[in-house]
Amino acid sequence: LSIILASILLISANNLLAIYIAMELQSLSLFILIAKKRNSVDKVEAALKYFVLSSISSGFFLLGSALYFSFNGSCDLYTLSISTLSLEKVLIIVALLFKLSAAPFHIWAPDIYQGCDNSSLILLGTLPKISILGVMIVLLPNVKLILFATIISLLVGCLGALNQTNIKKLLAYSGIINMGFILLGISTNSFSGIEASVLYVFIYSLSFLFFIFIINLFMSQRDNISEFSGLLGVNTVLLVSTAFLVLSLAGIPPFAGFLIKWIILTTAISYNFIFSSIISIVCAVIAGVYYLRLLKISYFQVDKSFFIWKKVLIKDNTISLNNSIILGLIFFITTFLIVCPHIFLEIIHFGTLSVF
Repeated sequence: LSIILASILLISANNLLAIYIAMELQSLSLFILIAKKRNSVDKVEAALKYFVLSSISSGFFLLGSALYFSFNGSCDLYTLSISTLSLEKVLIIVALLFKLSAAPFHIWAPDIYQGCDNSSLILLGTLPKISILGVMIVLLPNVKLILFATIISLLVGCLGALNQTNIKKLLAYSGIINMGFILLGISTNSFSGIEASVLYVFIYSLSFLFFIFIINLFMSQRDNISEFSGLLGVNTVLLVSTAFLVLSLAGIPPFAGFLIKWIILTTAISYNFIFSSIISIVCAVIAGVYYLRLLKISYFQVDKSFFIWKKVLIKDNTISLNNSIILGLIFFITTFLIVCPHIFLEIIHFGTLSVF
């Protein structure tokens, strides 16, 4: 509840100090949530890493806010958004990019994702990013600074996940490259670009939630990618749904992931961001390798002996009614976008209008 409250306050705040307090409330609540299993060394280590590194980024934000107040006598977010690029604005943007796990401020994400339990990861991977992006959109920062973070995020996200064996680390790098696409839309500094970024956040959050549910239901605490090799024998319908979501994240047409990448790239090219668009296309192709690798393991890789004995000795998990409903809704929404995307586009269009 504290994390949800902090996210609402972040989106509605128009003062730098109010944003700082909401960010601290969100970070401290996440720290407690990650470390709730005190007997687990991995969970406590991930929580301490998040606490220390998040405190550093909060310090940057507070320093930037203090400098801005000393120079201008105001902490109003609107006056900062219309000001030119300065040291204090750079410090504030760096702090926000750290919270978004955008490269080159992404170092914390893979280790902390790996150490989190599934319920904590659902919140860590969605709500902070949505709320901080709301602040970033209102701030409308300098295009060159965001473009730099965009290009680095795309490169780090596509290359960092190629040799990963842990599914949570893979999701962390996937989040970094997807954040690069989101920042590409914001960096156009246009209504259509922000609208495309908001739609991208919506689709990515649904796909992220789906993967966490899969991990929670059918994978052990080791979270090894090779465990996907047993998914075909567990539930064929679930495997088909997973294939649809993986192909969507990879940007294969006609799935929802292709639609949102196409909208982002169309907007970027129309505003003459040609070089950034070419890099994003190349990185999306490279990232498709590790997405399709999940399908290869799920469909074609023969079970290892460990997983065979695990099936024999341990009763297979069955999906409860509540989990089936949640997974079904996520799958329905993402596939419905293929047939009729205009409903979601209209909702996001009017939502983005409220920012302006």
